[in-house]
Amino acid sequence: MDWKSTRILLASTATAVIASQVVKKVYKYFCTKKQNSQTKINDDETRIEELNIKNREINDVILFSDDIIRHTIKVPPNKDITICESRELNCFKLIKYIKSARETLDVCMYLITSNEIAEQIIRLGQKHVLVRIIADSEMAHTPPSQIKRLEEYSFIQVQTNKKSILMHHKFCIIDGPKAIKRKNVLKAYAEKLNVHAKYTKMIVKQQPKPKSVKGFVMSGSLNWSTQAMVSNHESVIVTSHPNIVGKFEKEFDSLWVENDPALTAMSGVTMS
Repeated sequence: MDWKSTRILLASTATAVIASQVVKKVYKYFCTKKQNSQTKINDDETRIEELNIKNREINDVILFSDDIIRHTIKVPPNKDITICESRELNCFKLIKYIKSARETLDVCMYLITSNEIAEQIIRLGQKHVLVRIIADSEMAHTPPSQIKRLEEYSFIQVQTNKKSILMHHKFCIIDGPKAIKRKNVLKAYAEKLNVHAKYTKMIVKQQPKPKSVKGFVMSGSLNWSTQAMVSNHESVIVTSHPNIVGKFEKEFDSLWVENDPALTAMSGVTMS
């Protein structure tokens, strides 16, 4: 091979290498741009969901169906995002609502068999969310019910329906105003019994006053079971409308047998 041929070969090789590098950079640019765009969309969706839960102005419907439901939401500035609701996404959405509890969680559920939901309830209790659960007496301790597991934790109060009729409700109240008032009464009673209550109150006064929390309710045909979420056609309505929340709290109170000494021992405090 003469020098001229060698130069042509080297030039061709260099051109091929440069071209391949250019192609790689162009491919990487468009892929990164697409990925960043998708990441931004996901971030926007997450921010919208967090904003809705934070403000607690909630009017939502969760449908567990075989059909993938698509709907469009608007994201500033003037962008439309299509969201696909599948069973997996709706399971995540349901649990996210449950996890958003800050003060109290009142559950009135015919059947609880979901290990994931039971785990979230336990974690809420560990974060000092006051948890009360009413379950049907016949289904409460029938495997694979999670009630026995939840009863093992002292910070979770569990009662089975004391009435002879079937307890077939499927609802929960998150941060209901009556439940929060009850929690404050229990806390005040605990401080009254505490020999260091005076010191505790001084610490509390130094802490910033917690922001008010707007409660909401989830109700529908859905039992908290994996079978229902994976295989059945189910629906859940989520709303923070105060009149609706109030009616569900009233129903929960009619079924809950109050046995806390604080609520009878403290004079001058009434639960309305």
